Amino acid sequence: MSGDSFQATEQDAARTGAGLERFVELFGVGIADTKLEDAAAWIVRRAQHRLQSSVAFLNAHCVNTLYRDEIYKRALAGMDRVFADGSGMRLAARASGIALQDNVNGTDLFPVLCRKAAAAGTGLYLLGARPGIAAAAGQQMQAVNPGLRIAGTRDGYFQGEAGEARVIDDINASGADIVLVAMGVPTQEVWIARNRHLLAAPVVIGVGGLFDYYSGRIPRAPMALRRMGLEWAWRLAQEPRRLARRYLLGNIEFMARVAWQRLNRQQAA
Repeated sequence: MSGDSFQATEQDAARTGAGLERFVELFGVGIADTKLEDAAAWIVRRAQHRLQSSVAFLNAHCVNTLYRDEIYKRALAGMDRVFADGSGMRLAARASGIALQDNVNGTDLFPVLCRKAAAAGTGLYLLGARPGIAAAAGQQMQAVNPGLRIAGTRDGYFQGEAGEARVIDDINASGADIVLVAMGVPTQEVWIARNRHLLAAPVVIGVGGLFDYYSGRIPRAPMALRRMGLEWAWRLAQEPRRLARRYLLGNIEFMARVAWQRLNRQQAA
């Protein structure tokens, strides 16, 4: 989150009716420390008030990526809200003496957001994943939330400036209030940063692979594993070839960064 976003928090609360949030810094990124329900409510209020907003999530893989990818790092810094996603971020916060209120990950946020969007009449556009996946995810959420408006869906397989322009035109013509972009990190955040000014929808969110879960293509981890912070192990078992490097080597890299952050905080104290 940018410095301007930190300073605008009180004004933002007054305009949207939201209570003041607490912001903490982890790995040089401003994190909105809040509850899952409150995060979803904030997003829907921003959409209702037509306040241009970009949202991202930060997990262990994202942290490793931002240290290697300067373009992604800048895109993340320009987001209006970044939420802490996963047990790794909770561990990193605790190591720095910070107790996060909740695990505000995109996969758990999505059904809450759909419920609140349906109640508010807020339309969603689902962009990304393989052909048919976004549409299936939208249909599943409409079945659970009668009245939910899925303004449009589109897979993430488009090429070049012309293809990107057609997608943006389709999103704008749909009248969507919230766009969920599922292209993976760092592609989705860079895409949002590049095209935010072209999108009529007030809220744009980078959501990773959540359409795969809600379309039924990939099953989510059992609740017991999620509560133990082991959903990453379940995901690794589902897609070992694609995710082995991210989780096996990535987790070691992330823990080293957690230790380094803690040491720096202790030296600065």
